[in-house]
Amino acid sequence: MFETSFQKFFRTSSAYILTEETEGVLKHLTHLEELILTSKQEGLNLAIQFLKELYDTFKGKTDSQTFVSVKFDGAPAAILGINPENGNFFVSTKSIGNVNPKINYTDEDIDRNHGHAPGLVKKLKLALKYLPAVIRDGVYQGDFMFDQEDLKHQNIDGEDLILFKPNTITYAVDQHSPLGQRVLNSKIGIVFHTKYTGPTLQNLKKSSDVNASEFNQTQDVFFDDAKFKDISGAATFTKDESAKFESLIDAAATAGGRVKWDEIPDNVYTFLNTFINSLIRQGRFVEKPEEEYNNFVQWITVKANKDIEKMKTEKGKIQKQQALDSFLTKLEASKMGILNLFNLTKKLEQAKSMFIAKYNSAIKTKQFITQPDGSLKVTAPEGYVAVDHLGNMVKFVSRLDFSAANFAISKGEKFK
Repeated sequence: MFETSFQKFFRTSSAYILTEETEGVLKHLTHLEELILTSKQEGLNLAIQFLKELYDTFKGKTDSQTFVSVKFDGAPAAILGINPENGNFFVSTKSIGNVNPKINYTDEDIDRNHGHAPGLVKKLKLALKYLPAVIRDGVYQGDFMFDQEDLKHQNIDGEDLILFKPNTITYAVDQHSPLGQRVLNSKIGIVFHTKYTGPTLQNLKKSSDVNASEFNQTQDVFFDDAKFKDISGAATFTKDESAKFESLIDAAATAGGRVKWDEIPDNVYTFLNTFINSLIRQGRFVEKPEEEYNNFVQWITVKANKDIEKMKTEKGKIQKQQALDSFLTKLEASKMGILNLFNLTKKLEQAKSMFIAKYNSAIKTKQFITQPDGSLKVTAPEGYVAVDHLGNMVKFVSRLDFSAANFAISKGEKFK
């Protein structure tokens, strides 16, 4: 089968809508516009629900149970706290959710479990040293932002700034501000965004409702929760912006109504997701649906032809070519649905971007991305995570600004 031959190229996608009742460690979040490709009609319903509820908060509705967290670009992701099974403090990484989790109670545990990555070892040992004084009870996940060796001093545009770069984004704070002084006086910095409850580490339930008041204050640790705080009043829409948003939502609902979700082969949704990521790597997003459909068909064909060329026999090549021809016929039969998916993806991304712009305008810290020549270019925050009353979570990230930059970072380069 053509689909089977492509498994090496594409990993099967499934719905990844997280709720508080979902067990296990938080490892991945879906972009809002991807929900239609991972969960079809259910994903569209959830995407529109998120957008409408956030819109209500922008209109001053105070009883909305949907909130937004800032997505900090920290690394590593640390999971730590009091093990409910033995009452001992531990530190770990996302590997805690593996069949054989790496749980560290001592420096020796960290050396044994993570000795291949000295940078990671250093961060985990610092967490093990300083965070027991902060965590009162429970298990939390947070992004490591800095230790003292990460802090750099630089004057940019006349401001004395403290810089630290935990991952892709370089963060900057005013050296002379109260925030800057807190950073300077801290041994480490971490932002907590998720907490876990449960009788064992293998049976944990997530919640994103983390508040900084849950932790003990200590001079050695700079910490905060990740909740979005609009201290400037920027998170509102003008009359024209409201009209634009409502028009986008209506257009998305109309496009979604035209999609015959179950008539499109399941693996096409996976291929579309991967194809859109390939566009982002090229520095662009979905533009004209008809052109994107043609580009998608060409992309599929190129991938398949590479697979065909690897066949050692003429018979094998003929069979693969026949499978490709058959699949392209199925694609053509699904063309209108795919065109509507492209259009729907574009509308959802445009609506999402309106919120991102408003959130960005309310963030008062400075962020930079390092350019090839070593200079720093001002950038927006990595993005945001929206959480509804059921605990469903989705990413609000400007994919052309941040995702493309993140794709360029070699994961193997981290924490050597």
